[in-house]
Amino acid sequence: MKLDNSLDIDIESSEVYSPSDDSFLILKVVEVAPGERLLDMGCGSGLVALHAAKAGAQVTAADINPFAVDCTRRNAARNNLRIDVLRSDLFEDIRGNFDIITFNPPYLPEETRSTSWIEKSWSGGNEGSEVAVRFIVDAWKHLSPGGRIYIILSSLGGLTTALKSARQRYVCEMLEEKHMFFESIYAYRLKLKGSNP
Repeated sequence: MKLDNSLDIDIESSEVYSPSDDSFLILKVVEVAPGERLLDMGCGSGLVALHAAKAGAQVTAADINPFAVDCTRRNAARNNLRIDVLRSDLFEDIRGNFDIITFNPPYLPEETRSTSWIEKSWSGGNEGSEVAVRFIVDAWKHLSPGGRIYIILSSLGGLTTALKSARQRYVCEMLEEKHMFFESIYAYRLKLKGSNP
């Protein structure tokens, strides 16, 4: 999807992750058709969810952060877009299957004991891959036949561990990469092995 600057996206809380390089990278690689069911996991401000809804998808957005849930709901209303937004720790409260699941997980290698939601939005555990691996292990249960997952992974965040986990069940294709002076981020598409191309 292309960035649509006509969408009014407001982040009213310092506890919500503001769209950054990784957010725009996943937005760029996601391909969605009208009528497809899309789950935007870790929706943050709703950037991907809003674009997908405007493209005609049936969108569910989820985040463990209550401030992000509120922010996405407000941004959907502000743009007159219908999005089902709920609070969930990854797939804990997710029902149903989806043609597309997107996730820009926290991937910095640090264990946060902070109660700050904004710090939790970038802390991926000791190696950085803990949240991504938890997602990868369960995501297939919510994919429709032929469905696909778009995920961001980082050179700083246990990239090898996350890909090793993903390759047990999925065909992994790296679609885009962005190099910065201290890290590289990668956008991957995952499809279940044996599913239709």
